[in-house]
Amino acid sequence: MLSPVLVPRPSLSLHPSQGVSLGDNVTLRCHLPRVQAWVQLWLNGILKSNKEKDKEQDTAEFSFDVTNLEDAGTYQCRYQVSEPLWTSERSDPVKLVLTGAEVSSRGNLMVAVVRHCTAA
Repeated sequence: MLSPVLVPRPSLSLHPSQGVSLGDNVTLRCHLPRVQAWVQLWLNGILKSNKEKDKEQDTAEFSFDVTNLEDAGTYQCRYQVSEPLWTSERSDPVKLVLTGAEVSSRGNLMVAVVRHCTAA
């Protein structure tokens, strides 16, 4: 029986790490070994973005403006190397929390549900 290749697991960091509001720019940095690789960014278990990283760098950065409530959630990264073909495990999760958005989103959801029920 062949033993599995041990692939170093990446780590993920969020900048700024707290106090993110709608309209803010955030950067997620995936830290991995100095290899040429495709790096994937996952949000709530769904592939959000990927990019190629050259072997001179030890991080891949994903920057974006937080434009809606769906940008909040649990992010992870992983990487894939082509020769030999292998994929790392996902990093430990990093949570992007929007400040001041949770209460208003619950209120809007409640209004939508009540309106739907009364129309039925």
